[in-house]
Amino acid sequence: MICQLIHDLKQQADMTVTRACALAGMPRPTFYRISRGYQHYQPVDEPVPHRQRRQPAALTDAEKEQVVDALCDPAMEDRSVVQAYWSTLDEGKIACSQRSFYRVANELELVGDRRRGRHCGTSAARVKPAAAAGAPGDLWTWDITLLPGPRRSFFRLYLAIDVYSRYPVAWRVEPDETATKATEMFLDAFDRHGAPALLHADNGAAMRSNELAAALEAVAVQRSFSRPRVSNDNPFSESLFKTIKYDLDHPARFDSIEHARRWTSEFLHRYATEHHHSALGYYTPCQVFTGTAEHVRATRQQTLDRAATLHPVRYSQPPKAPALPTTTGINLS
Repeated sequence: MICQLIHDLKQQADMTVTRACALAGMPRPTFYRISRGYQHYQPVDEPVPHRQRRQPAALTDAEKEQVVDALCDPAMEDRSVVQAYWSTLDEGKIACSQRSFYRVANELELVGDRRRGRHCGTSAARVKPAAAAGAPGDLWTWDITLLPGPRRSFFRLYLAIDVYSRYPVAWRVEPDETATKATEMFLDAFDRHGAPALLHADNGAAMRSNELAAALEAVAVQRSFSRPRVSNDNPFSESLFKTIKYDLDHPARFDSIEHARRWTSEFLHRYATEHHHSALGYYTPCQVFTGTAEHVRATRQQTLDRAATLHPVRYSQPPKAPALPTTTGINLS
């Protein structure tokens, strides 16, 4: 009946099959199948999904085992699935297509790096770092970023911060990145502020250098590293770099390395002593790092109490000064 309606629409209204099928509510392939007399198709009440059907040309269990043996052969551990297929085919060990070979590998999760070192414990997997800071000195993080210089050149800003207080404990601007300069920066910071319990960093050459490792070991500082290509493992340093580069006074390019050092010194001093950090209860990094934030909080509370006494109608409940920061850290949740 519906097919006849579609035929009538085509003839009387000069309508395309696609448009007529849409008006009649019938899929176009169904119309073609019925109208052309494809009688071999017999609808069933409970059709079997295509994935669950047994295909006549499918590999037997024995043939699949041959594919698995080929993929797990130690001689193939450093080769891709495609390379393993052609090598095994040339040796006469399998009799299937490349696509079937790859399909079996994918089903058994054998696609990818099959080297023993990746799966058999010969090299340690890089675990997700986690570190907590409940007081100044518990955890420092550091990184190196680029500052634009003249004529498309760049300077390197080395910067370390105390995570609990966000206080910049060490920095320097240099034309290059070396382990020696990084080590000198930290030794000077240890003399001024004491050594932290843990130092977290990315995976740069300076961060993982033997020279810096020896200096940290000498003062019993533990080391922690981000996973490769995971910027969220070092969020505090990355966040401060963004704050620096988005500052309204940040030059498009520094005229010289002296200019970069002077501007960075002024910015970090302003950031440490004047920036009311939202994650610190709007206390400054310097106040939290030096322990004067408690006194500032008490002064704030006195000011708020006095304002509430003078203008009680302005407050629905007694105002409270923001609390001091609590434990924070890397990947705690």
